[in-house]
Amino acid sequence: MRLIDRVKEYPTRSWNSPTLMTWASLLAKSISLVIVLPLILTRLETAEISLWYLFMTIIALQSVVDAGFSPTFTRVIAYVMGGASLHELKQPIKIDSSKYDQQTLNRVYSTMKTVFFYLGIFWTLLLVLAGTTALMKPVSLVADQKSAWFAWGIIAIVSCISLQGNLYASYLQGINQIALFRRWEALTALAGILTSFIVLIAGGGLLGLVIANQGWQIISVVRNRWLAGEAENGVLRSFIKEPFNREVYDAVWPSAWRSGLGIFMSYGLIQASGIIYAQVGNPASVAAYLLGLRLIMTVTQFSQAPFYSKLPLFARLYAENRRDELIRLAKRGMTLAHWSYVAGFVALGLVGTPLLKYIGSNAPFPDQLLWSLMGIGFFIERYGAMHIQLYSTTNRIIWHTANGVTGTIYIVISLLLCGKIGVLAFPVGIIISYLGFYSWYAAMHAYREFKMNFYAFEKGAVLLPMAALLIYVGISAAI
Repeated sequence: MRLIDRVKEYPTRSWNSPTLMTWASLLAKSISLVIVLPLILTRLETAEISLWYLFMTIIALQSVVDAGFSPTFTRVIAYVMGGASLHELKQPIKIDSSKYDQQTLNRVYSTMKTVFFYLGIFWTLLLVLAGTTALMKPVSLVADQKSAWFAWGIIAIVSCISLQGNLYASYLQGINQIALFRRWEALTALAGILTSFIVLIAGGGLLGLVIANQGWQIISVVRNRWLAGEAENGVLRSFIKEPFNREVYDAVWPSAWRSGLGIFMSYGLIQASGIIYAQVGNPASVAAYLLGLRLIMTVTQFSQAPFYSKLPLFARLYAENRRDELIRLAKRGMTLAHWSYVAGFVALGLVGTPLLKYIGSNAPFPDQLLWSLMGIGFFIERYGAMHIQLYSTTNRIIWHTANGVTGTIYIVISLLLCGKIGVLAFPVGIIISYLGFYSWYAAMHAYREFKMNFYAFEKGAVLLPMAALLIYVGISAAI
């Protein structure tokens, strides 16, 4: 193909690239760090900043209550699209992806709808009971407690709808419409950022910010429902209402509960550390930790795009028995993911403190030691997480074991050290627990399953990015 033809095709290829569109979505969300975050840190009081990030932390725990159903249903739908029949959802054996059975897809979707409906109800009840209890002290520290509780009520209601709406996001990703899904997600994120900016400039405060944020969550659910109906030539609109299918559920549940337990014992416990610290720390230190946790999670989410955007494709390639292509794409995705993480972490570490001082922030950036420990801990977590996702394409889930053991170590280490080193106990717990079990255990399964050599696979994928990360941490500690 001539160079000029390649140049002409590049915009179209980029527009339909799952990785680039996922990056676009994450970049759009990250713009809030530049536009909205400075206003949050200067327009809200310290106690309100702490409460806002506590709200965001609790909302993030929605993925734990999801219990692993979203990624599992996404993978199962990808199997169906790869030619798997209803009886092959646990372990696909077909390699003919020339067509898929719409009736099987219909049954999977109908079962998804029932599962997500009840998950939403359960999540709301959990928020009302446990969430309200956890917020008692933080809310008591803000000046306008009535508005704070009203904001919490809005979050509880919208969270139910949002979790039930995961149905459409899982469906879109399962049929490999990731580029379409992420494009619209990016546009919605930009609109949400603009709305939050206007609300804060106008003096809307914490309540106005919550209304703006949660309003766009509802719009996102409506958007995904419309996109799901239009995708694949509108096949979803042709579905007839099927009863809850026990065979589909039996194929999904073993992977879902293992994934869910794994998510709770890893991501869930890390997020819960912010809620726990909010009960004992002062507003300034809590705000600094929650801000650091939010920033590092943003870096993590942005960096995972090259790999996670390909997961439905990986599942389909596995179903089609195209293992060599799967490993080649997985290695490239992991390499880009690790370098993206290091770049984002270092950039924030360099500009975070001076930038917040310049704008007159009411919440400080985490000190260099805390930031460095968080960076190392989450890098190790990312390494193991991508290998466990790669192994999960086989639909043999080890999350419950990997994260169960790791989470137990994390809890023990954090509790033992919390009284001695304070908030540093949490990132130290991440480093010890993930390095001590999770990372090598997850990688070992992937290496064995796909017959990979550690050095040949990881030389560029993880060793070089890790060296760059440690060099930065060493230099920052020396100056």
